[in-house]
Amino acid sequence: MSTPDGSPPPDAPADPERPDAGAVGLIRRAVRSGMVRVQRRIADLNPDEQRRSRRDLDAALVRAPFLTTVRDGMPSIAARYADDHKDYCARVGHPVHAASLELVGVLLGLVDATAPRRVVDLGSGFTSFVLRDHARASGIEVHSVDDSAAWLDRTRGYLREKGVSDGNLHHWPDFQRLGMRGAFGLVLHDMGFMDVRLKTLEQVLDLAAPGGWVVLDDMHKAEYRAAALAVLERRRLEHWSLKALTRDRLTRYAYLVQAAG
Repeated sequence: MSTPDGSPPPDAPADPERPDAGAVGLIRRAVRSGMVRVQRRIADLNPDEQRRSRRDLDAALVRAPFLTTVRDGMPSIAARYADDHKDYCARVGHPVHAASLELVGVLLGLVDATAPRRVVDLGSGFTSFVLRDHARASGIEVHSVDDSAAWLDRTRGYLREKGVSDGNLHHWPDFQRLGMRGAFGLVLHDMGFMDVRLKTLEQVLDLAAPGGWVVLDDMHKAEYRAAALAVLERRRLEHWSLKALTRDRLTRYAYLVQAAG
């Protein structure tokens, strides 16, 4: 499987046609994959972030009591989409890049708890499917955005295969021209690689309606987390680590942000 730009993730199976696909290439990939896992584990055990995750969840439950309902509903959502997720990771997107079932549980729980009229997921893929599948009952308007036109086409094909709407799929440059600032009650930012993620963060935050909610995924990455938190602090936006709810087997997790009222 490939990343959105066509390059393989570090722990993807070797392509026999690639120059690094021989024995030496396999060894290099194994070493690189092992290093990535060690780095993730060290970051995951960071004591400051561990304390913050516990403290933030308590604070978030006070500020947003509906998160209790979100937390309680996550197992049933994960069970509902487990087979779809397994199939997606096997055929469409590599597990390193596909949204986790933990993230899906929080995302759909937030939809039910906050009843947004419009939702946008930036970084198309599995979340684009589950949001549209959920929309058949909830009636929400779903938009999906990607910085890769090729990956957006792949998402479109997957949505059609799954029998859900493939409307409101946007390439990021085109989406910017639509002028949808403040139009979304719920925003997921999971678009592109981390340089793109940070570069677009301010614009993504502006998509949220007053008092709306933004979910920032992949906050396990220390450099991105520090830079993103600096932006949130400067803008004086309330935010909480959802590591206690969204940490997956790859140690990925998300933060929740509330837009200014």
